[in-house]
Amino acid sequence: MSGAEPDLGRRALGLRLCALAMFVTTLAAPACASSPYRDTLDDWTRSEDVYSNAQARAMVRATLETAPFRRAYVDEYARLFALTAEQRAALLEAQLDESDGTWVVIVALYTADTSWNDITPSRAMWEVRLEGPNGWLPPKRVKRLDRKNPTWKRLFPYFGVHFRLFELRFDRGLTPDTPLARAGQPLSLVIAGAVAQMRLSWVLP
Repeated sequence: MSGAEPDLGRRALGLRLCALAMFVTTLAAPACASSPYRDTLDDWTRSEDVYSNAQARAMVRATLETAPFRRAYVDEYARLFALTAEQRAALLEAQLDESDGTWVVIVALYTADTSWNDITPSRAMWEVRLEGPNGWLPPKRVKRLDRKNPTWKRLFPYFGVHFRLFELRFDRGLTPDTPLARAGQPLSLVIAGAVAQMRLSWVLP
């Protein structure tokens, strides 16, 4: 029996590790094959995980919709929906026009307690802002997206089953002549509260 006991111990440990791996897998989305769109998505996506006592309290994934990202997004959207050349051109024009006055950030958020997982201002649970060298702004709109929509899952495949998906919109600057950040400068999304403090930063193209 003494020879079997260590083996049983190793099997028990292996089962525990397997169970832990399965749990972590449910939090994160499966890996996706590389593609021009996926590469651009990765370029403009940031992530941060906050742990306490080896347990995840919050996980965030955020994509800043820069002009390079929007161009890749239009290409992928046109491919998925078989858009005509005219439809694609109209979509690209609309996307680039929007980017002139608005920063859009797609945010996927996981929290250990689902009641914490709401960054809409009415909940007053999180401080959410966009910061640059010239100042900061709160979102002018926070919209919760339907994560069960297969389009969102295809275009932003980094969120798992326990995440919630949000679209955040910010003015690009304090005034038309004072942007939060200029080309080559950092722009940061801050999501902070009693649960966790997270900062995700990009350098603008």
